[in-house]
Amino acid sequence: MARGVRKSPKEKLEEKLSGVEEAIAQYSNCLEKLKTEKAELEEELERMEIAELTAMLKEKNLSVQELREMVNQAG
Repeated sequence: MARGVRKSPKEKLEEKLSGVEEAIAQYSNCLEKLKTEKAELEEELERMEIAELTAMLKEKNLSVQELREMVNQAG
């Protein structure tokens, strides 16, 4: 039974190249989304750490200036 016209080696390579280019585009898009998500998570983590620090300052009844002085003395 005939299955149709055989593809030339060049056609096979062109199809394979096209598939690879599509995969690269998909992975690049996914990578950009992941980088954006990473940046957002890092920002959220930083905000949480700042909130913890602020809560600690209030709990200890310290000002930002007093904290600076403490850090400068320790360093």
